This record gives sequence, C-alpha cells and structure tokens, in this order.
Amino acid sequence: MKKFLIIGLTAVVALAAASAIIGPDCFKGCKRGPQTQVRAASTDLNITAKSAFLVEANSGKVLFTKDEHKRLPIASMVKITTLAIIYDALAAGQIKMGDMVTVSREANSMGGSQAFLDLDSEYSVETLVKSIIVASANDSCVAMAEYIAGSESEFVNRMNELAAKLGMENTNYANCTGLPAAEAYSCAADVAKIYQYIMKSPFYGYVSTGTQEPMNKVWMYDLTHPSGRITGLTNTNRHVRFFNGCDGGKTGFTSEAGHCIAVTATRGALRPVAVIIGAGDSQTRFAESGNLMNFVFSSFENKLIVDASKVLGDVRLKKAMQDAIEVYAKENFYDLVKKGDKEPQPKVTVKLNESAQAPITENTVLGTIIVTDEGQVVREIDVVAGVEVAALGYWDAVQKIAQKYKLFNI
Repeated sequence: MKKFLIIGLTAVVALAAASAIIGPDCFKGCKRGPQTQVRAASTDLNITAKSAFLVEANSGKVLFTKDEHKRLPIASMVKITTLAIIYDALAAGQIKMGDMVTVSREANSMGGSQAFLDLDSEYSVETLVKSIIVASANDSCVAMAEYIAGSESEFVNRMNELAAKLGMENTNYANCTGLPAAEAYSCAADVAKIYQYIMKSPFYGYVSTGTQEPMNKVWMYDLTHPSGRITGLTNTNRHVRFFNGCDGGKTGFTSEAGHCIAVTATRGALRPVAVIIGAGDSQTRFAESGNLMNFVFSSFENKLIVDASKVLGDVRLKKAMQDAIEVYAKENFYDLVKKGDKEPQPKVTVKLNESAQAPITENTVLGTIIVTDEGQVVREIDVVAGVEVAALGYWDAVQKIAQKYKLFNI
C-alpha cells in the first residue's frame, strides 16, 4: 500500500452556492467531481435559439442552459470534431503541418462552403487546416480525412470514437463536414465539451507561416493554389474581428440546423464558451452568443486556487542520481464567483507519494490534489514531476556511492 505525505492547504476564495453534475471529465490529468453551477434564468438573457449552453472553461462551471441535451443537427459545427482528430494526429506525430495532401475527386466535388481546391493538386496540411478554420471549407475537410484515415468513413469512425471517449452521449457523426444527414445529430452541451477539448491542444493557437497571429484568429487571407489562382477567404465567425478577446469559434448553417455557433473569448482569467443551435438568423446567433459571453465578463470573476507554476513539495526518489524531485499540479484550478460575493472558502489538500522510483517523466503522477467545498469533492488534479529523471545505471550508482561516502575524488 502506498504511503502518503498529506499537506493541508486553505485557499482564499469562495465557491458559488449551487452545484450540479454536468457529466464526466474529458481532460487528461484532471478528475472532475460534481461541478458548481450558477444558472441564469432564460428570461434574463432572452435566448430565442432552439438550444444554448454556456460554461466558463477555466473553472468548469455551467452558467446557462436551454435544452442543452436536445439532439439537433449542428451543421458545420461538426468541423470542431474534425479539427480535433486533425490536432490529435499532429500532436501524435502521425502527420505534420508541412505534409502535402493530394486533392481527390471526392474532396474536389464537395458542395457547400469550400476553398475551391484544384483536383489532383497538392496542398500543405497547414493550408488545408487554415481553410477549415477560416472558411469552413468542406473540400479541405474531406481531403484531410482521406489523408489521415484513408477514407472519410473511417475518419468519421474516429470522430465518433472520440465523442464516446469524451462522454458525448447525444452526438453521432455521419460525415466530417456537417452537411445534412438524417442520422447525424449533437447537442449544445456536447458541442461545448468538444470545443473545450480542442482548446487544450497545442495546435489550437498554432501560428501559421508568414502571419503574426494564430490560425483561429485570422479574419481574412488569400489562399494561393498550386496553379497560381488565388481564392480570398473570410472567417465565418465575425466575433473574431468584433468581440473583444475572442480567439476562436465555429459557425454553422443549414436549413435543417438553422444558424449555429460555438465561440470562446478570454479576458484575464475568464474564458466563457458559448454554444447556440438553431437561431433564426445569422445576426441573432452572433447577438445571443455575444450576450452569453458578456454575461460572464460583467457578472463573474475567477480566483486561482491551484497554481500549476508553484512547487507543491518534494518526493523522495529511488534508484536515481538525485535524492528528490520537485512536484507541481498538472494544471491550474480556478473558482468562479459572482462579483462581490463572499462565501465560505474551499479547502485544498495535497497528497504526495512518499517516494517514487526512477525513471520519472514530466507526466509521472506523484500525488493528488483534492479540492473540497463543505466536505464535497469538487475537483481532483494529478500532481506531476517538474522534470524528467533517468533511472540510475551501474556506473551512476558507483559514482553516487563514491560521492556520498567521499571514497575518492571523481
């Protein structure tokens, strides 16, 4: 049985009063318990869309819902999961941004929003990803799906596997574009979940070649085709240009789905993620998603409870050149509170392993942080090593013993 060194810490912030369980954890290294929920009455925000969901991503608190689990078509918001599979392939080294992708007849023949790719021509992964983010290009989606998985159908299988892994119980994908399909559906809560997933990717803020801003913030750019032809592309998410702090999102529209959007913005420690499905027109989806985000910025503040940059303590090492290693929280934890509220403070307890055996990687779990509110666990976070430590080799062991007992000068 493992022994633990228990360190009690008290945070100087307040948790909001009401709490509700909103679903399973979807982030590595973070185990979520019941999450606090601060709901606003629908009459306060006057959301006319069929479905809506608002979560503050840094704290995980849900702030507004309207038919958030109702199964609906979501049009091009499907491409959030398309990008998730692409980002995962990039992170795993399966593909690279500089790889060249040949455009098949299937990709070239896609309707709807397009980058108007040339048949049988080659485009870089970077160019195709940028056209998906900015212009919601269906042809680029299919080209990438075929490149990664061999066919769009196999790529869609991966999309559904990821959705199941993340606990998206009201989602089924039929294609990688969001073009109408009878068997395809999702819900506002699931869309928010997958969007928070891609926000965790190192490629979410990828800065493309020759620009000074991340792909997800690009408003307009000219796509130069191998033939020399140029296609001007404009971002379908106008919040990127006009909403202070917006750094990404995905729009969607079909006659079946109505006008949809998933969008996020960040100001200081606040990061709302808002989802609108089935708005009556484009202006309404932007107005209502903007109102949801403004509601967060005007009414709440985040307090940093667990700081991933701070050393939590030391764990003794076995079979390593060094005797101990400093450990950290795997990620930050924030508490979202209404501005001006003064509530009982949460408790943070750190449990560190008494010892660990090398080799140690930066992701080796060496303990747990438990955040509780009035005795209820609201979050568990892994404690990890700050650096890698190799296992002690034979000559390393000899050297260490010699140094310890000062047997001779080395």
